[in-house]
Amino acid sequence: MRRQAPAVGVGLVLLLLSGCVGPEAAREREDSAQSSYDIGLGALAENNLGKAVAALESAARDAPDNARYQYALGNAYLRAHQPERAIPVFRRALELDPSLSDAANDLGVAYMQREQWDQAIDAFRKALANPRYLTPQRAYVNLGNAYYHRGQYDLAAEEFRKLVDLMPQSPDGYFLLGRTLLAQGKPAEAAEQIQQAIKIEGSVPLFHLDLAKAYLRLGKRAEAQASLRRAVDLNPVGPEAQEARRLLREGQ
Repeated sequence: MRRQAPAVGVGLVLLLLSGCVGPEAAREREDSAQSSYDIGLGALAENNLGKAVAALESAARDAPDNARYQYALGNAYLRAHQPERAIPVFRRALELDPSLSDAANDLGVAYMQREQWDQAIDAFRKALANPRYLTPQRAYVNLGNAYYHRGQYDLAAEEFRKLVDLMPQSPDGYFLLGRTLLAQGKPAEAAEQIQQAIKIEGSVPLFHLDLAKAYLRLGKRAEAQASLRRAVDLNPVGPEAQEARRLLREGQ
């Protein structure tokens, strides 16, 4: 009498089947994640944040161990003014790739939006600790601003001086340093730095407004009025023009 072959359990059958199709299914998920990632980046470029978030969530879901996808999703949340959602995603990206300094910088920005200054400063310093970070100027600006908002002007000035050394042809470092020196009660030094910013880029109303404030503290009324009028002329309907007009009225 022939013996029947032992029955194969349903669980084992499913396991065998999944083993056969696993690599193909994995490739499909990878392709799907890449497609969603590309769609998400395109939507970010078009500032279509709803579409970007949806696509990048799909990419991160299909490839949860891809640091680039996590970083892009965090960036989409950040641009959508959702720092509370961006923070854990940036942290996940850094767990996957600690050298991803852009993620560390943007994590700091998310913390800044929540006014969590200590965490923001730690994140910016982590970004700058990477000697291969290609855009450290971003972190210098943000770190200096974090110190500035905390009233730690000495530390803010230190970071902005580094920014000036790194990018001497950019007006940003000079202006931010000048603004910080003004907050420190050093109007003469502040005026020198802001004047340098204006030499590089003279069409920014805020530069002229802050230069006028430095002049006012130095008692240089005529120079201050000229800078205030210049701020108004550059953008008559902007917020800088409104403040400049107020200061002009007060000086009459």
